[in-house]
Amino acid sequence: MLEYFVSKTSNTSLYVALLAIMTALTTVATAVLVVPFPSTQGYFNLGDSLVMISGFLLGPVGGFFAGGVGSAMADVVLGFPGFAPITFVAKGFEGLVVGLLSFRTSRKKNISVWDILGLLLGSAAMLLGYLLGEMFILGYTFEVAALELITINSIQVIMGSIATVFVGPLLRVYLRDVLYEPSLESSWETES
Repeated sequence: MLEYFVSKTSNTSLYVALLAIMTALTTVATAVLVVPFPSTQGYFNLGDSLVMISGFLLGPVGGFFAGGVGSAMADVVLGFPGFAPITFVAKGFEGLVVGLLSFRTSRKKNISVWDILGLLLGSAAMLLGYLLGEMFILGYTFEVAALELITINSIQVIMGSIATVFVGPLLRVYLRDVLYEPSLESSWETES
């Protein structure tokens, strides 16, 4: 999976640094705007955009880690520790699915069918994760969990998907062409 980012001249240190940055940004994006949902103690946030962008940039493993850990850390910091395990799984799988499918077209400059499919299935994974987690772990009724899914969680993934469609391809092209560009030495090797 690292072969997309790691060229002959770069190493995994850059990937790990980007993973840490995306995890922290996911935490901040989740915690910066919080609109509580009184029935379940859940809340609306902007973190899904960073979860999905993490999948775009870091692939499935990085998307899972940045999405799951970053979002769960925000739950703990904001005083919702009961949601943290559900968030870790739901947002982790969201980032994983986006990363798994968008990784197929990681060299493209524009949004692709695989990217859109990844966003749709990643959104579905997050919605299903929260619905099942709230029902079976937190003990909410189906009606209450479904109401949160319709009113808050669906808006979050729609906004996250829109942001990712516009920003994701630009960021991955930037990372590929600027940060992970082979050095002059390796370009000389390919010219010979």
